[in-house]
Amino acid sequence: MDEQTIIQVDGLTKYFPIRRGLFKRSASPVRAVDDIRLTVLQGETFGLVGESGCGKSTLGRCLLRAIEPTGGNIRYRDRGGAEIDVRGLDKKGLRAIRRELQLVFQDPYSSLNPRMTVAELVGEPLICHGIARGGEMRRRVTALIETVGLSARHLDRYPHAFSGGQRQRIGIARALATEPRFLVCDEAVSALDVSVQAQILNLLRELQQRLGLSYLFISHDLGVIRHISDRVGVMYVGKLVETARTEELYAHPFHPYTEALLSAKPIPDPRRKADRIVLSGEVANPANPPSGCYFHPRCPYARDVCRTEAPPMKQVSADRAAACHFAGELGLRGAL
Repeated sequence: MDEQTIIQVDGLTKYFPIRRGLFKRSASPVRAVDDIRLTVLQGETFGLVGESGCGKSTLGRCLLRAIEPTGGNIRYRDRGGAEIDVRGLDKKGLRAIRRELQLVFQDPYSSLNPRMTVAELVGEPLICHGIARGGEMRRRVTALIETVGLSARHLDRYPHAFSGGQRQRIGIARALATEPRFLVCDEAVSALDVSVQAQILNLLRELQQRLGLSYLFISHDLGVIRHISDRVGVMYVGKLVETARTEELYAHPFHPYTEALLSAKPIPDPRRKADRIVLSGEVANPANPPSGCYFHPRCPYARDVCRTEAPPMKQVSADRAAACHFAGELGLRGAL
């Protein structure tokens, strides 16, 4: 783990057991996160994209141990430069490190307690971690609320009095209360109107530059990912199938699934006709995945080797890798 890396994940897995029958015997588990390897650099935004159910949110929560991983390693470089094994932390150590690792939730309507005022919601992390109380807490909460574009007059109001965009600003202020260095933004703008999405994305970028934050930004929206991400990872059925710098991935995908995703992106020009790639078949069952490459039953480029051998994540160049036997050989089409 080099000095520029803030999070490094090696072989991370999360399996959910399935129990069937009268005696609840164990069946094949759901492989929600399956052998993930990725790094997030200090000060960058790593975008994670894929269709619903591919394991994006589970991966993000496993990184923070909001969900306990089944296997693998998670290493984090803290504020002092020390390398920490996140999976090896006990309850006390995990509580301490969570000051630096925070989560912005998807739905601002359900992530805020309707019986707490804004001051109580944003101040709760300060109390839980013993950072501030009383007048000092009020001062800090006021500063946080103003940082995200609200004002002190909002502090004594309840969540129902705010719009969706304002509630998400409150959620961001709460995540920033402990002065974190790494944020997992789990579909942080998907529940918002398009115009409000742009405001929140611009706020996140401004906060990143001002506070030196690093993001794992999870979304199924390719336009949002392109706008905010420095590098992108594509997930399919629990596996990471491609990583690259954003513009390289959008211009020249190396995995057939990435090509299919990009072809589905709407074109903001009514005079141009989209040439969509319509995949046949169904998404693989994570409890009973196919042999070889998980994508081969739907892949128009599949060959015999794809049906029998699982492709390793191949390093195609310094900044990109793809889990495809023929990465870099297929001449795949990028986004317009």
